[in-house]
Amino acid sequence: MKALVFLLSVILGAFPFKTAPLLGSGDKQVFIIHYKWGLLNADVCRVTCTCDSVSWHGQPAYKARIYGKTEKFCEAIIKVREDFQGTFLAADMRPVKSSRKAVEPKFNGGETYKYDWEDGKLDMTINGKHGVKNKSFDISPGLLDVPSIYYAVRSIDLTKVTKGQQFKVKVAVGDNVDTITFIYDGREMLQARGVDKVMANKLRISVKTGNTFDSKNDIVIWLSDDDFLVPLYFEAPMTLGKVVGRLETSTGKKSRK
Repeated sequence: MKALVFLLSVILGAFPFKTAPLLGSGDKQVFIIHYKWGLLNADVCRVTCTCDSVSWHGQPAYKARIYGKTEKFCEAIIKVREDFQGTFLAADMRPVKSSRKAVEPKFNGGETYKYDWEDGKLDMTINGKHGVKNKSFDISPGLLDVPSIYYAVRSIDLTKVTKGQQFKVKVAVGDNVDTITFIYDGREMLQARGVDKVMANKLRISVKTGNTFDSKNDIVIWLSDDDFLVPLYFEAPMTLGKVVGRLETSTGKKSRK
C-alpha cells in the first residue's frame, strides 16, 4: 500500500494546475492492492482515499485521508494499518498540517508534520522504534506531502504538458524530504486484469531513495482520460516482489467511475 502514497507530486509554479480543481466534499476512492512475491499472488489490502472541503484560517482548503488496511485473510499472517491525514490549501495544494500513523509487525508509530511557510520551515516529530525524535527542514513552494500528493495529480492541466516532459519533485514522507522524478508518457489504452479496457493517461514515477521500491524500475500509474484524472491502475516494483493497485469504486460530488 505504500506504493499508492507515492503516486505523484509536482513543483508548483513549474507544473500547470487547473485554476479550479475538480474536488468536492464527499470525494472517495477505494483501491484494491494486489501483491506478487514468490508463491504469494493475491489481493492483500484495500486503500481508501477521502477528501472534504474545509476552511483554514479563512482560506478554502481540503482535509484528506488515505487509509490502508490488510484483508482479513492476511491478518493471521501479517496485520498492517497505514493512516495518513492532512490539510492542504485549495489554491496551491500547499500542505499546512499532516500526520501518519502506522501499525505493522514490530512497529507502532508514525510522524506529525508542522509547516511554517512564513519562515520556510518544516518540523517533524517522529515516533519510532527508538522513541521520539525531532527533525527540521528548510522548505520552499512546491513541497507536497503524502495527503496532498494524491489530490495534486487530479488538479494537473494535462493540456499544457507534453509527452516525455519531466519534473523533479520534493515530497515530505516518513522522516525525510525526498526527491522523485515524474514523467508524463501521454495517452494510451489501458488493458489490465481487473479493470475495463479504457483510454488513460500514463505517468511514470522514478524513486531513487529509500528501501521500499525497486530503484531500477519506475512506478507506473494510469489516470482516467477526463477532467477528474482518477487513478485507475498502477504498478510498483518493490525490493521484494511487485505491488499492483486497481480502482474498485469512486464516488463523490465531482467524481465518477
